[in-house]
Amino acid sequence: MGVRRLFLFASYDKQGVIDDTVLHYLRCLSGYGDIVFVMDNIAPNAELNKLNDIPNVLYKLAERHGEYDFGSYKRGFQWAQKNKILSKYDWVYLVNDSVYGPLFDIKKILENLESSGADLVGMIDFKNKFTPVQVQSWFVGLSRKVANASFISNFMKNIRPQTDKQLIVLKYEVGLSQMILRRGYKMATFISGENGDLIHRVYDKPLELLKEGLPFLKKQALMNLQGMQYLYPYTSEKFVDQIYHNAVRTGISLVPLSKAQYEKPKYEKSYRLTLWSIPLVTIYRQRHDFSNLVCYKVFLLDFVPLLKILRRK
Repeated sequence: MGVRRLFLFASYDKQGVIDDTVLHYLRCLSGYGDIVFVMDNIAPNAELNKLNDIPNVLYKLAERHGEYDFGSYKRGFQWAQKNKILSKYDWVYLVNDSVYGPLFDIKKILENLESSGADLVGMIDFKNKFTPVQVQSWFVGLSRKVANASFISNFMKNIRPQTDKQLIVLKYEVGLSQMILRRGYKMATFISGENGDLIHRVYDKPLELLKEGLPFLKKQALMNLQGMQYLYPYTSEKFVDQIYHNAVRTGISLVPLSKAQYEKPKYEKSYRLTLWSIPLVTIYRQRHDFSNLVCYKVFLLDFVPLLKILRRK
């Protein structure tokens, strides 16, 4: 039997919408484990009913609690605790929708983190001269023994509304990681760094992290991406469109783009095999001048797509 995972998913949308980008995230997670979904706002039933088509969603709740993502984590955790299901999972993940993603399959990343020997895992860590190291709270994994420990239960129970966002970071984001590390548990993240440089790269230099293999993009980093076209090598065209429409709807700042900038790089014919002037196999190449990737699409009879290949220059 494979690894059993539970994802406690925290969501927020000021318009009470469960966006296509969130549905994409949930649909991807449903392939890796079960989901408990909690929104920190009221949403119409028509929105919550969108989750009916997502496999493995065990519970869904939309209510205004004012405790931000950790308040949603608390409610999801306590629901799982009340229904006595926590102990059946090998890993419990706290994830939220402050990011777009996954841009691609993250199964291998999860497996590597889970086999690292650590009991606290995540996508990115952070530390600087003011705060000790922590796992960034938009994707945190807890092993079975940590998730079921009494100190985690007490931590969740004591989450309260805070008057300042920095207090949330210090008390809950830093607090959770430090509470676990002080008890002798080990930590591992997919990308790690020193002196707090990575948190700034998440927002200021998102393309660098995409090149390093990070399968997520911070929503507030879109303005520093310098154009939606930079996402095309890393995910599907459909998901790029969903990200763009979410940003426009929710007012996330974007660098002003011309129509030409928004359009994906054009494909050029690279090779064609013909028989009696009939194109049997045609290969088109898409150049990405901003990265070291080249994309190829192979067509049968010039209209039946066979495969898509990404390779480094």
